[in-house]
Amino acid sequence: MARIQGTSESGKLGDKILYTVHGRQYERSMPTHVANPKTEAQQSHRNAFAMISKLSSYMKEAHLIGLHWLSVREKNNTYSVFKHLNKNCFTPDGLIDFPHVVVSYGSLEKATITSASINDGVLSVTFSSHFHGGSATDQFYLFVYCPALCTGLLAEPVPRSTGEVAAVLPPEWHSHPLHLYAFLRGCKGRTSDTIYRLLSV
Repeated sequence: MARIQGTSESGKLGDKILYTVHGRQYERSMPTHVANPKTEAQQSHRNAFAMISKLSSYMKEAHLIGLHWLSVREKNNTYSVFKHLNKNCFTPDGLIDFPHVVVSYGSLEKATITSASINDGVLSVTFSSHFHGGSATDQFYLFVYCPALCTGLLAEPVPRSTGEVAAVLPPEWHSHPLHLYAFLRGCKGRTSDTIYRLLSV
């Protein structure tokens, strides 16, 4: 329905849309159709975006720290940075490609996870403590993600020099495969790229 204000009109009138810009009256035709293709490719893209948005919320404990340095540089929030870095992390059948998920990004030298095991509900992880750059006081962060329950756990960080970290897992996690994501964070906030390991139960 069109609306009259003084000498100007606005709104829909028949197949026209009336509007005013800087005191001038304009009109345009109604669109013949709304572009919202529900093609297979478009639906796949929408599903992928929805999945990565959910994963971003499930992994927020990790990427709020691991992507903070990059988000400051790019003047963006870590949620947006996470979605951008992981927009292509999907298998051809639409599943998440967990080994390539990025929760941390940076120039700090990576460590290597050398072993991971669960005993009496405690996850024990050892990692290489030697380094060529950075510092022995760099903090090693471990994030454990359980896709079956759509939840994660961030272990208390430990200095790089210790070479090991442990985390108590909820009982309901013990029968599910777990994805381990780790990264190093320096005293000035610099971070390493993501370190990944699959732990099959």
